Amino acid sequence: MQKEEVDLYLGNNYIVTYHSVSMREIDDVWQRLELAKAPGEWNPSIVLYHVLDKIVDNYFPHVYRIEDLLNEIDENSADRSMEELFEDLFDTRHELLSLRHTITPMRDLVYRMINSHRLSGVLEQKEYFADIHDHLLRLAEKVEASRELTTDMRDSYLSINSHETNRVMKVLTVITTIFMPLTFIAGIYGMNFENMPELSWRFGYFGALFTMFVIGITMFLLFRKKGWFK
Repeated sequence: MQKEEVDLYLGNNYIVTYHSVSMREIDDVWQRLELAKAPGEWNPSIVLYHVLDKIVDNYFPHVYRIEDLLNEIDENSADRSMEELFEDLFDTRHELLSLRHTITPMRDLVYRMINSHRLSGVLEQKEYFADIHDHLLRLAEKVEASRELTTDMRDSYLSINSHETNRVMKVLTVITTIFMPLTFIAGIYGMNFENMPELSWRFGYFGALFTMFVIGITMFLLFRKKGWFK
């Protein structure tokens, strides 16, 4: 979503809108004004209301799209890598932050407008502008709820990733532990000393292999019984 600045100047008998690019929301309001059967009823405050209403309502599709995107990310998390999940979450959080920086000032501005005694035209249409303020409150709540959801999802994925890492490390530790005594035996009989009685034994090689096999199988069964391979 691309943001564009809009400046509005409201007077007793006029309203001026200034924006660097064409805006569909404002163009729609001017077209409605031109086609109105009683354009005299469209005083500057009414025009301001319709412009703000169009701009604010345009944010709802973006917020709903982000909510759907977060649901889709969560539903498909099992089929994607952690790098992809975190990239999508950070992109979504950045977009939500941009929305919050836009919606929150608008919410505060409209609140000051409907409570200002200097804007008599706005006070006459206070219920209309209060409706815009309610919409901005809903948008702000949805944006904040989505941001909290991205935080929860991020923490959940970090926890899952940490659990998987610990599980892999535990398996590697078990394998290393099993091979430690085997390496020790192989290291002893790999030394080139002349006076090693076992070297001259006829069944020394097979005895060493058998001993290593028994130790390895025993340790494997012990670790599996303790549930270290789960």
